[in-house]
Parts: sequence; C-alpha cells; structure tokens
Amino acid sequence: MTVNKEKLLYNELRELRSILERIEALLEERLIGIEEPLPDEAKAIREYEYEKVKGKVELVDLEDVPRRLK
Repeated sequence: MTVNKEKLLYNELRELRSILERIEALLEERLIGIEEPLPDEAKAIREYEYEKVKGKVELVDLEDVPRRLK
C-alpha cells in the first residue's frame, strides 16, 4: 500500500471514529436522558461561571496540586 493510500485510509478512519462518537453521544443522551441540575448544583455552576468570568479560576496541572496545598 502506498503512503498516499495509507493517509487516505487513516483520514477515513478518523472521520468514522468522529461520527461514531457523535452517534454514541446521541444514544447516550436519548437512553439516559438529560436531567436538570438540583438547585444547589445550579447555584454552584453559576458561582463557578461567575468566578471564571472574573478571572479568579485558574487551571492547574494535577502534578502541581500537592505543592499548592502545602
């Protein structure tokens, strides 16, 4: 198999995987359903989003967490 054919095959496989992932998400959504968050969960989400907009939320590598807790 030539390199070009291998690249085409690889791209097709990636596209198929993407399609399958979308189908899986749709099936999961339909089978499990989407539930509304509880009031306390909705409040926590709003607080997080507010903090994120204000720039008070910072992404940290998991490896750095123990050092930051000291």
